[in-house]
Amino acid sequence: PMVLKYFQYLSLLFVEYYLDEYFNDCQGLIDSLNAYLSYFNGQYPNDAYTPYTASDLNKIAVWNATGSGKTLIMHANILQYIYYLEKYDRRRDINHIILLTPNEGLSQQHLWEFGRSGIEADIFQKEGSSLFVGHAVEIIEVTKLREDSGEKTIAAESFLGNNLVLVDEGHRGASGGGEGAWMKYRNQICENGFSFEYSTTFGQAVKGDHDLADQYAKNI
Repeated sequence: PMVLKYFQYLSLLFVEYYLDEYFNDCQGLIDSLNAYLSYFNGQYPNDAYTPYTASDLNKIAVWNATGSGKTLIMHANILQYIYYLEKYDRRRDINHIILLTPNEGLSQQHLWEFGRSGIEADIFQKEGSSLFVGHAVEIIEVTKLREDSGEKTIAAESFLGNNLVLVDEGHRGASGGGEGAWMKYRNQICENGFSFEYSTTFGQAVKGDHDLADQYAKNI
């Protein structure tokens, strides 16, 4: 049997609470966050952040240490999100479940890990995919996302819609800045859906970029 460590349980409990608020009373969540943000900005004016808007709420960045079981947390997050879709009769709304990885080696590792967890997944194929789209995880390297499709690339706009996007090693896209190509494509494919990012080094990735720090201060 699986036994969660306290820090894994805390991560999952936070996500459960957040998704419950997000699906049940999104405006109430915005109001409560901004009420605290107003207090925070008053206490720390030199580190003031902009108010939350609805577009800030569809991203969660899970900042956990190396060896803390981020892959296991990711698998549970998928099940948590699907649970709330089904609870609010929105399961049919989702177009794709996408896992973005930094390289092919990690893509294969994730495919194996999904198999161990009993979660249907496959490496994304532009042609001839046997996936039941929207019900299985499509694994793709973020480096293959481009403006236009090529022999080994795929246009980010191919995934436009209501997607659940999971980003492994999220700091790698963040370090390119808010206008970086990878960040741009990632934001495109989850604009109307929801995303979870996982990294051990978000702090280093956003250092020196005020706009990116503002975004991740809200997402982490």
